[in-house]
Amino acid sequence: MANLSSIYDGLITLIQTQLPAYIRMADAYDVTNNDILSIIKGYSLAIKSGVNTQRNITCAELSSERTFELTLTNLYTANDNDPTGRATIEKSIMEDAFKVWKSLQAIHSLGGVQISGALYSDDTGLEYLDTEDGKAITVVSSILVEYFE
Repeated sequence: MANLSSIYDGLITLIQTQLPAYIRMADAYDVTNNDILSIIKGYSLAIKSGVNTQRNITCAELSSERTFELTLTNLYTANDNDPTGRATIEKSIMEDAFKVWKSLQAIHSLGGVQISGALYSDDTGLEYLDTEDGKAITVVSSILVEYFE
């Protein structure tokens, strides 16, 4: 198995540990393809672009930095006319995202694979989705992982 697969599995484990109330969504690439009503709090992890870092550690290893996209989704249950309820949901999802971001700083391996580093890079900020299934709030963040293959 490639290290990428093990690292992906390690990230899933880390997310599930930090956010036990969240359910994994089936489609990591288009949140609107998931049944939002059945998922009060959901997450997905997408494998995105990679870069050869060209670090010459040994001739036999390829040094890569891979972007993973973490999407957190919460069912929007507040009344649009209730600023306190809306702010509570908005702050809650951002605090949940921060739990994952902060936990990345302390790890040196994912899925049993030694990594050079994992870090939160950026996020989209809060976005609202209004689908046939219901209304949701999401935040999508980029996680960079440097590792060797």
